[in-house]
Amino acid sequence: MKFRITEDTKISQILEHYPEVEDILKNYFGYFYENRLEDILLKRLSLKGAFNVLDFDSKKREKVLDEIIKIIGKINSQNKY
Repeated sequence: MKFRITEDTKISQILEHYPEVEDILKNYFGYFYENRLEDILLKRLSLKGAFNVLDFDSKKREKVLDEIIKIIGKINSQNKY
């Protein structure tokens, strides 16, 4: 199944399909983990919502999204075989 990631994708959906991305999320969204707000991050927010809470500019948003997509691409290419 092809799973498309956009800023509107819920973080919980990303982790459900690709738990391997959690380290990247922890890296960029550390605020939520440090303040024990990961339930909010993981259950309620989309990427866009997390970006807005942390006031990420467009370059940082693009960087995070690109990293997530890159890892998912690697995972998908490994699973083809």
